[in-house]
Amino acid sequence: MDWSWGFGQGLWSNVLNPKAASVYLTLIPQSLTSGRPIAPQIATLAAVHVVIVLVWLLFWTSAVAAARLAIATPRFRRGMNRVAGVVLVCLGLRTATVK
Repeated sequence: MDWSWGFGQGLWSNVLNPKAASVYLTLIPQSLTSGRPIAPQIATLAAVHVVIVLVWLLFWTSAVAAARLAIATPRFRRGMNRVAGVVLVCLGLRTATVK
């Protein structure tokens, strides 16, 4: 899978997030100075935001790729099967003993 697909998906989920829009609408007006031109101020804030989002999404893309490699190992799968088996046996015993 191409890394740009995940990056694009993360970018669009942030752009279309209504909570993010409410944060931008409440914080950006507080960050602007009325005595200076608005366009350069908004351009600076947008550039900072792009850099922050880029670093954040690249970090999570790298973390998920590393986790994917770890999860794909046979040792991890055996361990998860054992943990799931113990949990299911414990739940079965609890179900059998609860009135």
